[in-house]
Amino acid sequence: MFELIKITDKTYYFDIPTKIGVYKLDDKKVMLIDSGLNAKTADRVLKVLEDNGLEVAFIVNTHSHTDHAGGNRYLCETAKCKAYAPEVEDVLIEYSDVEATLVYGGFPCRDFRKKFMNTESCKTYPLSEAPLPEGTEILRLPGHTAHMIGVKTPDDVYFIADVVNGKNAIDKAKICYVYDITTQLETLEKLKELDGKLCVPAHTDPTENIAYLAKINIENLLEIRQRILNTLKEKPMTTEELTASLCRQYGLKVDFMILVMITSAIRSHLVSLRHSGKLDWFIEDYMHYWKIGEE
Repeated sequence: MFELIKITDKTYYFDIPTKIGVYKLDDKKVMLIDSGLNAKTADRVLKVLEDNGLEVAFIVNTHSHTDHAGGNRYLCETAKCKAYAPEVEDVLIEYSDVEATLVYGGFPCRDFRKKFMNTESCKTYPLSEAPLPEGTEILRLPGHTAHMIGVKTPDDVYFIADVVNGKNAIDKAKICYVYDITTQLETLEKLKELDGKLCVPAHTDPTENIAYLAKINIENLLEIRQRILNTLKEKPMTTEELTASLCRQYGLKVDFMILVMITSAIRSHLVSLRHSGKLDWFIEDYMHYWKIGEE
């Protein structure tokens, strides 16, 4: 845990549940790709870097979720550095209440804002202003969030954030959070073009076979999509009824936090299906129902 893994002469990563990328700018300074879950994580990262004679020059955040941006404030204050993020994501990091509201669907209940939706607000600068080393490439990877990015280091290592889940995570969670299903499917298809390159996903092992991971993620999304259609063929349902039905079908164990995340993901699937004409909706007795569309 918190081992600093060397990939190339200049590119490393912290092998923790949400991987943090490290690129050496020179013998002393590094660029971080994401900052970890919280101040505790960030403090341990700093200590490992210090033990290796390194210090943080700046942070590039791939997106606004807490496990990727939760260490920003501690690192910026302690290491006297700046954090950068893509458009909109920078605002969501700086005003973290908005991120929780976006997923929750209203003023977020404190029971929801515990571990993963409780980012310490931090001044975050536009990615366009970041002093990226020559040869760095920014990959647009929308879907999991609206403006998520990946980062290719100058020595050809791709940090691809949350664009894919590992097989074990999919098998366990079944319904993973995605903001925009249609865009996520498009991004996963494009990701296959990186096959043969070393890709470092945030939550599973680095791989040169990214096409395989993209494929199983696409299959998972399409399988959920088909289950939704099959379930609604039996009868119209509200979002909550449908969520409960799918959780039963998959045999999922949920707490409040997980149920909110699953419900939000199901809403994203429903909107994608509605926009494609496969679903329609109606209101009856002040209840919003989903039904099979006429296309």
